Amino acid sequence: MEKDEIRSGNEQDSKNIFLFEKDFYEETKFEKLNITDSKVVKIEFYNCSFVSCLFTKTIFENCVFEKCTFTNCDLSVVKFSGSAFIDVGFSESKMLGIDWALAQKPISVNFDKCLLNDSIFYRMDLRSSQIKKCVAHNADFEEANLSKSECCQTDFLNSKFNGANLSFSDFAGAINYSINPNNTKIKKAKFSLPEAVSLLDAWDIIIE
Repeated sequence: MEKDEIRSGNEQDSKNIFLFEKDFYEETKFEKLNITDSKVVKIEFYNCSFVSCLFTKTIFENCVFEKCTFTNCDLSVVKFSGSAFIDVGFSESKMLGIDWALAQKPISVNFDKCLLNDSIFYRMDLRSSQIKKCVAHNADFEEANLSKSECCQTDFLNSKFNGANLSFSDFAGAINYSINPNNTKIKKAKFSLPEAVSLLDAWDIIIE
C-alpha cells in the first residue's frame, strides 16, 4: 500500500490522505496496519478483519465497514465522518473519545472487552447491540436507544443515560452506572445486586 500527502487550507483536509491500492476490499486481513493522524476516504471493507492495527486520530470519511471485525486495535480519537457500520464487531480494542454521532445512521456495532471512555453515543440507535465486559467511563448515552442490548459486566462510571431507552436490556454484572428511572425507560431491563440498589438513589430513600 502507498501513502501520499495531499494538503489544503481546510483544517480537516490538511491531514495526510492514506491511499489504499483499491477502493473495495473483501475477506481481507489487515494486520499491524499503521494509519495515524491521517485521512481515509471512500474505501469499502466487506467481511474484513483488522488485527493489532493503529488508527489514532485518523478520519474515516464516507467509508463502509460491513461484517468486519477489529481485534486488539487502537482507534482512539478517530472520526468516522459519514462512514457506515453494518454488523461490525470490536474486541479488546482501545476506542477513547469517539463521537459515534458523526457516523452514518443507523449503525450496527458490538463491543467486547473494549475501552470506550469519553465516547459519545448521544441519540444513537443501538438496539440489540452488545457492550460486554467493557470500560465505558464518562460515556454519553443520553437519549440513546439501547433497548434489547447486552451491557453485561461493563463499568459505566460517570456515564450519562438521561432520556435513554433501556427497555429489555441486560445490565447483569454491570457496575458504577447511574440511572434515574424517572427519566429513563427501564421496563423489563435486567440488573444485578448490589449495583441495582443505585436505581433507588433518585427517590432519596434510606435502605437499612
